[in-house]
Amino acid sequence: MNTFQLTCFLTVAETLSFAKAADRLHVTQPAVTHQIRTLEEELNAQLFRRTTRSVEITPEGLLFLNDAKNVLNIITLAKKRFEEPAAEERRFFSIGCHSPNEMRLLPDILRQMAAVCAALHPLFYVAPFQHLYQLLDEGAVDVVIAFREKGQKKGAPIYKELAQVPVVGVLPAGHPLAGKTVLDRDDLRAQKLILIEPQRCPDSLNAIQHELTTGRTVSELFLCSSAEACTALARAGFGIAIQPDQPPLRDPALAYIPILGLEALSYGVYYKSAAGKPLRKLFLQACKNSFPMGADR
Repeated sequence: MNTFQLTCFLTVAETLSFAKAADRLHVTQPAVTHQIRTLEEELNAQLFRRTTRSVEITPEGLLFLNDAKNVLNIITLAKKRFEEPAAEERRFFSIGCHSPNEMRLLPDILRQMAAVCAALHPLFYVAPFQHLYQLLDEGAVDVVIAFREKGQKKGAPIYKELAQVPVVGVLPAGHPLAGKTVLDRDDLRAQKLILIEPQRCPDSLNAIQHELTTGRTVSELFLCSSAEACTALARAGFGIAIQPDQPPLRDPALAYIPILGLEALSYGVYYKSAAGKPLRKLFLQACKNSFPMGADR
């Protein structure tokens, strides 16, 4: 695997055209085709579906998209360290999370860190938790912010809870149920439910989704690839989205109503060790300040 292969892959993914990618990269179309084919052979996965009329990225290609971007970013930063000696002064700190939406929880934390460490240079990685866990284990990321996963294995990273997050029903502010203080199972049975696909859902939320969908037909459910997609459908009036409620991420056009009988989810930070890692200690302290519910847990 090399940088030109990854650049070809990302350019084709952006343009959905081998010809346009070749023009943008100033190479021939057969050269782009060759790079994609050898990359697919190395990964043992089909990244694009190609016909005479169209190019479509596959689910495997979508999963590889973040990996390709991250690898290129790391290589680019590594090169710049030698091209720009001043770059050595930067203090890199990498944060992993499930979705871009979660980055909205971080500005205050990063502001506190930057006030102490002026050379702070944050990096972000967005990927499914299983992949983030591997990056954390390999030391490629410093911390992962996520909902607590079940079945922690021996030697697993440290988990520090930051907040207990209730699971709510999300619906338009003008919905007939928007004025209720709590939703019960009868309320939910009368509405279509909007859920995150099980393979893209934290274990703890997946268990709740399974509980709420028992006895429901497929036609009564919408399955989405992300929390952001669920929110979009809820706002459009397609049904009630089942989501953890984190106030900084709320949409003012929506109502967030607790669901009777559901336990709150644990949200926190995973890390390997803070010993000898001043930026990790600084991050954890900033988290305590920004998530008072999780302080000293």
